[in-house]
Amino acid sequence: MGNDVDRDSEPTTKKPETRRFKDTSRRLRQGSEKPLKHRASLDWRLDQRAVCDKGGASADIVSIDELKAIILKSRTGEALLQDSAGLSIIYDQQNPASQYYARGEQRIITLNPLRPRGDLVNLLSRELRRDWQQRHGALVNPLRYEPDEAILINRAQNADVLMIGVKIAWELKLAGEPEAWDFLAASPFVDVTRTFEIKAQADFRTLNNGEASRAAYDKFFEDARTKLHDKRIIHQMLLDEGGYMKTREKGPKLSMDLFKRLGEMPNDGRNYLAIKAKHAPMDMCYSTVEDRSNANFLWFIKFERSFQEKELQMVRDSVKLSAEVVDFGKWDRTKRARQPEPGQG
Repeated sequence: MGNDVDRDSEPTTKKPETRRFKDTSRRLRQGSEKPLKHRASLDWRLDQRAVCDKGGASADIVSIDELKAIILKSRTGEALLQDSAGLSIIYDQQNPASQYYARGEQRIITLNPLRPRGDLVNLLSRELRRDWQQRHGALVNPLRYEPDEAILINRAQNADVLMIGVKIAWELKLAGEPEAWDFLAASPFVDVTRTFEIKAQADFRTLNNGEASRAAYDKFFEDARTKLHDKRIIHQMLLDEGGYMKTREKGPKLSMDLFKRLGEMPNDGRNYLAIKAKHAPMDMCYSTVEDRSNANFLWFIKFERSFQEKELQMVRDSVKLSAEVVDFGKWDRTKRARQPEPGQG
């Protein structure tokens, strides 16, 4: 009986691991310059509703010119901005964060003006990188490729823009503009920023030889954040108006050339995806889908496409057989040749 009482008194849920939360809290409160140096980032995440309810008064909105002036203090950001002739950057409160649009000659970046200045700098940096990718042939549509390849391309594109945002934020920090870096340091991407920081502090040459960038790029794939990106591209596959689920002509084959274009830097820096690393950019470790739900949907998509392809091939074979012309004259001559002559028994 005593054992039963003890057993009933045990908690039904396991005590959560608090060490990680304590480490994060201590890091946020112990900055190199002053305590609570990430206050703006923390206030935004803890009270987003209060921030958005301000109504977008002009006094609270950072101007586009101010954001550009900040990014110009970064060597990488300056190269991206100077190579963006014809690009329009506007504010749109209906956009939750940021978006890049490219249709023909028109190229537009939209930003939510109610976000903190440090976050706006990061968002603009990423969208400038997407514009650069678009004009250099690296921002391809993943839905042109097979499902597994589409997953890899989508992940790689998102990892690249995040890495560029981290790189620009680090360069701004060195130039006396730490706000963008502080916001990243208090964000879910802190593991990526910390990886980049460790490399850069250990050897400043890694900033230009691509090693710090490659380390941050690889770190992107080590977290469950790929689950969200996979889910979005899988939904696009299922809902694509162009008929991704239907069999069509074979699209382009994924090759290393795409990753070489993706890894090019705007300021003549070394291609970080071309340097020697533990894994090649096309290695399976970058494209493995571990989430069960995403993996099941991806399997269904591949099965459906394979089924459609087999069905279409059967129809083609059937049409080919039915279209063959039968020489009835030849058939009749062959039949008469086999018949015995009159009087032969």
